[in-house]
Amino acid sequence: MDREKMDKIEIASKTGDPLTSVADGLVVGVWEDGRMAQDFRKRLDGALGGEVSRILENGEFKGTSNDVFFLPTMGKLPVRYVILAGLGSREKTTPELIRRISGTVARAARSRNLASLASTLVSNQDGDAENLSEAIVEGTLLSLYRFDQYKSTDKDKKEKGKKSGPSSRDLASLQIFSSREAEKKVRKGIEWAHAIVRGTYLARDLGNHPANVATPSMIARTASVECEKRGIRFVSYDREKLEEMGLGALVGVAKGSMEPARLIQLEYRPSKAANVRPVLLVGKTLTFDSGGISLKPAEKMETMKGDMSGGAAVLGTMTAIADLGIPLWVVGLMPATENMPSGTANKPGDVLRAFNGKTIEVINTDAEGRLILADALSWGVKKFDPALVIDLATLTGAVTVALGAHAIGVLGNDQKRMTEVLETGEKVGERGWQLPLFEEYFEQIKSPIADVQNVGGRGAGTITAAAFLSHFVEGKPWVHLDIAGTAWVESDEPYKPKGNVGIGIRLLTHYLGTLAEDKDLRKPEKRDSRKK
Repeated sequence: MDREKMDKIEIASKTGDPLTSVADGLVVGVWEDGRMAQDFRKRLDGALGGEVSRILENGEFKGTSNDVFFLPTMGKLPVRYVILAGLGSREKTTPELIRRISGTVARAARSRNLASLASTLVSNQDGDAENLSEAIVEGTLLSLYRFDQYKSTDKDKKEKGKKSGPSSRDLASLQIFSSREAEKKVRKGIEWAHAIVRGTYLARDLGNHPANVATPSMIARTASVECEKRGIRFVSYDREKLEEMGLGALVGVAKGSMEPARLIQLEYRPSKAANVRPVLLVGKTLTFDSGGISLKPAEKMETMKGDMSGGAAVLGTMTAIADLGIPLWVVGLMPATENMPSGTANKPGDVLRAFNGKTIEVINTDAEGRLILADALSWGVKKFDPALVIDLATLTGAVTVALGAHAIGVLGNDQKRMTEVLETGEKVGERGWQLPLFEEYFEQIKSPIADVQNVGGRGAGTITAAAFLSHFVEGKPWVHLDIAGTAWVESDEPYKPKGNVGIGIRLLTHYLGTLAEDKDLRKPEKRDSRKK
């Protein structure tokens, strides 16, 4: 399913009796002890001749987390199927669990060509209706994402005389049942989910396109179109301008490629913005990373088309906050280039001068992401004087070694902001884990001939990369998110089809939403009264 089809799905909040729904499938949560919310088990047994209890007692369906059972109603209820959704332990029913089971249900429903679903999962924790309804919509819509733009269509196959198999039916509607008291919260959850999913689809598309399509120029054009729809200010700086501006590290990485580099600037400043200085988001937008002269191994190099996931997350977040009308001044920067080997490429041992004047000895040309971020960070800090800086990057393989594919590496220089980001991630299902940034790690990136070198040896690679970046935020409050382990999945997960995940958009959108209420961001910068 693409963004256009996703936007056409009718999603509505419903009150009343779910058993009167005429949807193709009615989703009912079941805990592993066989209990259901309200009196659904008793009522379903009454309508279906005790079939639900027989299934549970026979062990055909156990209610374990993410287990699904489709029970045909045979005309005894208006819905065609009652879909039993396993919730596991009652004490562990979180929005993330609801997101996952909703994704599993939606994919199973698509395989059965069901066009409409009604969910009662908000009833399992009615007091958390906003978060649960958002999770239901996100899990459903994100699970249905498909990137098949380069596959032959059924029409193409018919024109070539090939037999085409049956195609699955797209979901047309989703109803979320709740109490009348919770209906307003459900509607808000739906609104947030729709904006976040729209931004995530956009980011996934950019990350899944091959690198010969998703070039820096193509990403700039895409960003321009999306910004124009929403009144976001858009500027794209080309290589000639970047050289003039003094972004020597970004230009240095771009030298090896035939594709022209870009610095893409997005500015969302609503009239009722709560902050007097902006929040700056910076996303690594490396459209293909060969490693440069320090060439990567051939195995899995094709996935390096997704090395722009940080930039895609920035773009997806900017569209989401604009769609939601979050009253916050936010600037997004996307330094975009390829990293390729050629006669003009950076060489190990070269020295580059970044925008803030610091010199960088390039020890490994495959540590290029921190170079382009260095310029974007220091330039953005000087130009916009932000109250807070957040960067996202598929920066290090070391973060995957440390945390696997289940957590974002979180580092920075402001404990309050890092804690807030971690708490938000836990709440929305994009978890992070804080790593230390002790002074000793800075010793690893000292250069004998320049101000700093771009790698610090084999040990603590994620940490030394963050230590490097800290030289370019000029002391501003800063949070660094290393998403290298979480940006891509190799096999289907409940709401993450194989490929680019679109990680970070849910986390950032919710975090920026909380910052709109942050009184600290409303304070003007303290200035020395003695200065004239």
